[in-house]
Amino acid sequence: MKAETFTSIVSQLRPRLLNLALQFNADFDIAEDAVQEALMRLWTAWEKLSEAKDAERLAIRLTKHACIDAYRKHQQTVELKDHTATINDDAIQEAELQNALEQVVATLPPAERRLWTMFSEAQMDSAQIAAATGIAIRSVSTMLSCARHHIVESLKKGGIL
Repeated sequence: MKAETFTSIVSQLRPRLLNLALQFNADFDIAEDAVQEALMRLWTAWEKLSEAKDAERLAIRLTKHACIDAYRKHQQTVELKDHTATINDDAIQEAELQNALEQVVATLPPAERRLWTMFSEAQMDSAQIAAATGIAIRSVSTMLSCARHHIVESLKKGGIL
């Protein structure tokens, strides 16, 4: 079929296709984009069509597919925004927890704070701390336990845990 025929068919079909697209998606801009996408695909297939009725059927099918694609794209965008918001919330909570933990550790007695720092930041176990400080391993374990208890209770009182 000829290009002039395409223009006349499209001018007749466009309002119907736009109505169809608006039934899928109430947003006029998204519906208009879907119709435009369908008409571009129709133009690509135009030479292979033999009758105007074939063009009409194909245009309707292409519009439906374009609307479905637009919906899926919108859903992916919404899911991405939700996921990003969740990640941001997690990061904020992590930062708040870290800040509260630092404040609580600062209130520990100096000896417990020193051992706790070796345990949590340097990731040393009780035997390594005992060897590094010269404190008996049982005393190190007791002091770390007291520090842990103090930290947990303080975070609970502060509403963090």
